[in-house]
Amino acid sequence: MLSSINETESDAYDLKARKIRMTGIGFAIVDKYKDLVYRTALTITGNTCDAEDVMQEVFFKYFRAHPQFDSDAHERSWIVSVTLNTGKNLIRSPWYRNRADVDPEEIPNEKTHAEQKSPVLNAVLSLPEKYRVAIYLHYYEGYSIREIAVMTKKTEAATAQYLARGRAKLRKKLGGVES
Repeated sequence: MLSSINETESDAYDLKARKIRMTGIGFAIVDKYKDLVYRTALTITGNTCDAEDVMQEVFFKYFRAHPQFDSDAHERSWIVSVTLNTGKNLIRSPWYRNRADVDPEEIPNEKTHAEQKSPVLNAVLSLPEKYRVAIYLHYYEGYSIREIAVMTKKTEAATAQYLARGRAKLRKKLGGVES
């Protein structure tokens, strides 16, 4: 009993040390954007564990910064941009590059197996990052080419090219007709 009290006090201290304000509104924000952040992070990282790490870091950043937005669209765009940047930072980190990959089949995880059942999702996740992110944001989240270009800090022409090349690669992987 004493150890659980100490752990609770330690957790509260950790949140105070990180200057994170978690209120009822905070929980509402997490509920509102958790699926979007998770799917976007999964698109970048390609695996569930890293996506969950990115998701946690994105919400820590949100609560540390406590940003004010003009609209829900602006807030959503900020969340997606931070998720993209956090995911890219993870992939670029020396820790990420030097770790050993584990075969997901060796780890019993219902989420991992459910995601592997979709050939389309597997094909999208197997694309290079620039195509994968553009395809995901355009088709899964409904962003326009202009909005994707702003979020990824690329030109509209480059974003349109990533979409076109990504679609071509998906067609080839899924056995579709070449245009």
